[in-house]
Amino acid sequence: MLMMVAGLLACHNDEPKGYDIEQVMVQLVDGPAQREGIEVRLADSRGTVFTQTTDAQGVATFMVPAGVYQATVSWAGEPVDGWRTIYNGAMSSLVVRHGQPLTVTLQLTGVTSSAIIIRELYVGGCQKDDGSGWFYRDKYVILANNSGQRVTLPGLCLGICTPYNSYGINKNYDETGQLNYEHEGFIPASSSFWYFQGEQVVFEPWEQKVIALNGAIDHTLAYSNSVNLAKPDYYCTFDIDQYASTSAYPSPSELIPTSHYLKAVRYGDQMESAWPLSNTSPAFFIFTPPEGMTPLEFGNDATNVWYDEGRALPTYACRRVPVECVLDGVEVFSTAWDEATKRLTAAVDVGHISMTARQGHSVERRIDQVETARQGHTVYQDTNNSTADFVEREHASLHNE
Repeated sequence: MLMMVAGLLACHNDEPKGYDIEQVMVQLVDGPAQREGIEVRLADSRGTVFTQTTDAQGVATFMVPAGVYQATVSWAGEPVDGWRTIYNGAMSSLVVRHGQPLTVTLQLTGVTSSAIIIRELYVGGCQKDDGSGWFYRDKYVILANNSGQRVTLPGLCLGICTPYNSYGINKNYDETGQLNYEHEGFIPASSSFWYFQGEQVVFEPWEQKVIALNGAIDHTLAYSNSVNLAKPDYYCTFDIDQYASTSAYPSPSELIPTSHYLKAVRYGDQMESAWPLSNTSPAFFIFTPPEGMTPLEFGNDATNVWYDEGRALPTYACRRVPVECVLDGVEVFSTAWDEATKRLTAAVDVGHISMTARQGHSVERRIDQVETARQGHTVYQDTNNSTADFVEREHASLHNE
């Protein structure tokens, strides 16, 4: 689906007028079994975007002015048992010359994606009412079932990558400029991770789950710019045996049942009193344990250790999470820093979303308007690219709720 930014992109589905135009045929290869009806985009250097859909042979035919173009495709199949495949492809520097019809092949790469997504992440805190500074112990995440099917997971975990801040020095790149764990097909869960209690985690069709990542209380009683995280259907990270900081984890509201408490598995720096989730720019992801393992067994598996920066010390201990176990991820960069490096691999999140901390902002997934109209229910955009899929909200969605 094409997302347009007003004033920046012009979108055309028909033949341009007043130009010398030429035919361009884009043949899709290695994509889904479905060939017809897949949207293909051609964008020129001025930001003009032409869109066409493929025919039964997987060919999209354009009539466009001479120029240099980029062809792109992002197409998602229907969910099956809570999983679907997203196909992406891109080809740059396509030179279209007058009088020379052009035919190109565009290879698509499929990535399996879960219907369970990160809908919103709020970590940056807000300003205190008296102007004395900011409050940041009110973090939360909203997970959503982005389908009309019931999804049952064999466990559900929350993880983060290092460096904890996007502007931190990242020593996990190799000489080719690639993350050294990308070719091995895993994401390192740094320090520890949180997991839902119970043998299974169920999402009903279109269900959303709010998880308080710090205090599961009504923070608006002290700070009007904050959020109320004391509601009976909410979940929370609370494991006082693992993280003893009462400022980070005050006793949850009595409205929240103890069965909604997420527990922690720790294997990294035992000196930390709270989960080191960045207030400015985390690399946050959700995953299920590998087949045949519980979250606790996976977290305690000492044969699966990987050390951040290659330093074999407890402080740097991580667990290898296979990419196929990752349900979703969002890479957040800080607007306060020019320097930033990716921590999530392209298979999980090929882009990033920038966020301003301390102002009550959050990052939230865009609504897919086309699919929402087709489904008759809010459907969120999911292309494994946070640059395209997420926006920065001026106020967290739970503010004043």
